[in-house]
Amino acid sequence: MMLTPDEYMALMRLITSERESEGASLTLETQDTPKKRSRSARASDKKLSEAFKVANARYRLKDGSLRKGRSQSDIAKLAQKLRKKM
Repeated sequence: MMLTPDEYMALMRLITSERESEGASLTLETQDTPKKRSRSARASDKKLSEAFKVANARYRLKDGSLRKGRSQSDIAKLAQKLRKKM
């Protein structure tokens, strides 16, 4: 389907006006500020990050490939286990 230049411009004006509507502008404003995360959640993420580094070092070879018989799932499981011990 081909649009004439006039139809195209009318469609673009409609899309722009919808973006500038009150509801759309309110949602854009709320996206700018990220949600506050608790101290425990941030600490947990930090521990998990460290655990993933250890798990990757344990289950990967020097060239970065996985050891035989290991998968990314194994790395994630080990990381969760290590995080609990931290």
